[in-house]
Amino acid sequence: MLVYPAEESFQKGFQQLEAGRPRVALAFFNAAIEIEKRMGNGEPPQARYVSYYGLCLYLTNSGMHEAVRCCRSAAEREGYRPEVCWNLGRVLLAAGKRREAHRALNWGLRMQPDHRGLRLDLLRMGVRRRPCLPFLGRQNPLNVLLGRLINAA
Repeated sequence: MLVYPAEESFQKGFQQLEAGRPRVALAFFNAAIEIEKRMGNGEPPQARYVSYYGLCLYLTNSGMHEAVRCCRSAAEREGYRPEVCWNLGRVLLAAGKRREAHRALNWGLRMQPDHRGLRLDLLRMGVRRRPCLPFLGRQNPLNVLLGRLINAA
């Protein structure tokens, strides 16, 4: 069920985020979540509200752990929304969880193959080279050493 005051607050937050003001957007997204909690008949807030709230937590350095938790929670509930996957991927990437970020971004692309943000972030991540000694694990000290020597040359 759509709670119009919450949706209005979310839209204002989205406008602020696009204008490059994540701290102001954070307040609007938080307000949307709170309004939805109060007026939403006991249902949890919309996943996209929580997802963008998590993204803004990361962008404002207000708590990476909480940002990841919010974005994961949103993706678990509405992983069919490409923007929710994109937010999760961006936050996970910033948290240093590349493998999970890659998985989230690819999942979002399955939902919407032409999503520009998902494509750009995957492109920025790049493609990993094969390990020098493929029969050993990527983190094996020999692979790490040989990889560094080859890349330094």
